[in-house]
Amino acid sequence: MSDSPQESVDLAGYEKWRQERLAERMQTPQAIGLWNHLITVVVVDTREAGAQALTETLASLNAQNYRNIEIIVTGADAAQLPDADDFLGLRGLFLEPALEALTVLSEAGADHLWRGSHVVFASAGTTFDPDAFALLNGQLSAIEQPDLIVCDHDRRVGPDGMGVPCFLPGWDPDLIEQMDYIATAFMASRQLVLRRRPAGPLASLHDWLCALANDSLTVAHLTEPIMHLLAPMPEPSAAGGTALPLTASVAVIIPNRDQPELLRRCVRFLDFFQGPDPEVVIVDHDSTHAETLATYADLQKKHRARLVKVKGPFNFARMVNLGVAATTADVVILINNDVEITRPGEVEKMVANAVRPEVGVVGARLLYPDGTVQHAGMALTWPAEGTAQHAWRGAGGDSKGYLHALITRRNVQVVTGALMATRRDVFDAAEGFDEISLPIEQNDVDYCLRVRSMGLRVIVVPTDGIIHRESSTRGLETTPEILATRRADARFMQARWGKQRDLFCNPHIETTDAQSVLFPWSQPKR
Repeated sequence: MSDSPQESVDLAGYEKWRQERLAERMQTPQAIGLWNHLITVVVVDTREAGAQALTETLASLNAQNYRNIEIIVTGADAAQLPDADDFLGLRGLFLEPALEALTVLSEAGADHLWRGSHVVFASAGTTFDPDAFALLNGQLSAIEQPDLIVCDHDRRVGPDGMGVPCFLPGWDPDLIEQMDYIATAFMASRQLVLRRRPAGPLASLHDWLCALANDSLTVAHLTEPIMHLLAPMPEPSAAGGTALPLTASVAVIIPNRDQPELLRRCVRFLDFFQGPDPEVVIVDHDSTHAETLATYADLQKKHRARLVKVKGPFNFARMVNLGVAATTADVVILINNDVEITRPGEVEKMVANAVRPEVGVVGARLLYPDGTVQHAGMALTWPAEGTAQHAWRGAGGDSKGYLHALITRRNVQVVTGALMATRRDVFDAAEGFDEISLPIEQNDVDYCLRVRSMGLRVIVVPTDGIIHRESSTRGLETTPEILATRRADARFMQARWGKQRDLFCNPHIETTDAQSVLFPWSQPKR
């Protein structure tokens, strides 16, 4: 697969951009009146990294323009430390040679060793921009103080130790379980440390972060690359899907109007579905072709398909709602008739994730017939683009995506309704698709945002072999009437959801309708 970050990023361009941003920040007056929280920095991995690495870390901490910092160095010898008097401008430099750093998180007996209201872990060799802790403290001025702050950063793994940027998708509880994409680039509150004490010893900081995945957290995302780590680039360590729970009953809802060949391709996956036979509901809108009616009869015979007929003007949202109402299953799969699932086990990944109680909607990676990416989640882009745009549209089918976005399970704001799995109880609680205000388009976007407002996740799983012949039934219409409807829908969505921020889009990268990630310092390649 393609897209190694070291290969695809102009590292010299990144460094120039980073230094310019740092210079701008250093010229900006600091906010007056912020509470100066005491931040404890625990320096770890000192023996492995060596004396020079430790010296670099301590020097960058001593150069901070925010001074309410105490430093605890673990695992080092006294001879490795500079004179403590050089750090009198901070809250102190302390040596704990026998302290295992992870016990700060796992054992109450270590609580007296650090005084801060917040803690940062830094491997020896990590350096910080001089305003790093001022920015971290500034994040704590929010009305709802965060439990956890995750930080953009870079990892010095490029040629000659150049930094490779890690622009994070914020806090993603699904992604953290698959990949240590944060490393030590975070700050945690003391209250969170006390509340999330593990039952036993920790193997790594990543284990502690994984334990937070199902916790209810207030998380902030500091979108400046203020930390520079001596750490390898993150690699996924877990698959994107799990086995299908046999207890989940499944219903498949397919809106259709004629197009018998598309429909036959769409339902082929039922022959290799790995689980109890699903309910099948075809929601028909005024089909008249004899071949279509014969296909319906075949599906009723082979799969006991139920036919729900809808009259009147085309209303996709109503077709979905009537189709779901005709089922009794635990999990509903909404699938357009122009979607073809060619590989066993892929849709089952969606069902397996849909039954997770914290998840509300599951989408899939969809491909065009030529093998390029059609859908891998959607990002909110208002007001410029209306509502939501496809991420990674046109990327190669073998592309990993930036920070493995295309091969990992991720949280997003929105997934397309072309192929979507959702629990029936979630669908009912969200009151289904909005067939009054959004009868044709944007109803899937609206549904996902309503589900997220209920506190549930919307995720996309890295499926393979699922083809979407986009808008094959209605076509890619661009008549004046259609364009007017789309503009009206965009205005409606702007009014309903325009204040909704996309928590999983980093402001420094562009992936919507982009074959590869675009950075601020790179030339557009669309």
